[in-house]
Amino acid sequence: MIEITTLSELTIDGKLALHRSSSSKELFDYSTDELKAWFHGQRARADAIMVGANTVRVDDPSLTVRYVAGPNPLRVIPSSDGLLPLTSALLNDGGPTLVATASRASAQTVAALKAKPNVEVVVCGNGEVDLPALMDLLAARGLKTLIVEGGSTLLSSLFGQDLVAKIIIKHIPIISGDPQAPTYLTLNPRPGLSLGVSRWRMTEWFVKGGIGVSIYVREAAR
Repeated sequence: MIEITTLSELTIDGKLALHRSSSSKELFDYSTDELKAWFHGQRARADAIMVGANTVRVDDPSLTVRYVAGPNPLRVIPSSDGLLPLTSALLNDGGPTLVATASRASAQTVAALKAKPNVEVVVCGNGEVDLPALMDLLAARGLKTLIVEGGSTLLSSLFGQDLVAKIIIKHIPIISGDPQAPTYLTLNPRPGLSLGVSRWRMTEWFVKGGIGVSIYVREAAR
């Protein structure tokens, strides 16, 4: 089984970005060099890294290791329809990338993705990407650790299917003030899923470069 860790930046008012349509990279800009190095160190120690399709569309992330020395993790992007911008950085830099689609993705869309350098496409699920099946596929390939950096729909789907083992939150000392900005979790992650109560235990709390970082693991059932 692959161990899934969510790694998120949250404002004081619980937002993943400053505004509804803005990039989460704006929050990363508030990080210090010390925190950026620590953050990228987490990436370097993971076998794979994952974000949702909307994060690729809005942020155009590279998902590489840059502030420390270390290997780049495999990039995993669940996209049920496969409609990622073909100009996205992670589809064009030649780094290993796996796009997981559902069977409803068109043959033309899949072909366009496969034509990109070092991009693999797998089908997991029918209407939506089957996340547990995708995790089994990654584990079968020998991957042991996966970091998930969002967004809120993907995070909610993972929590809603009890797939998350560890939570890391960087507490950015900023108030967004925008009620429409994306929150950590969404009320409706995907059809047929709902978020219930789950209990977590804080295992670490520290300040890195002036930013608080909290780490949680799932509390054992009583």
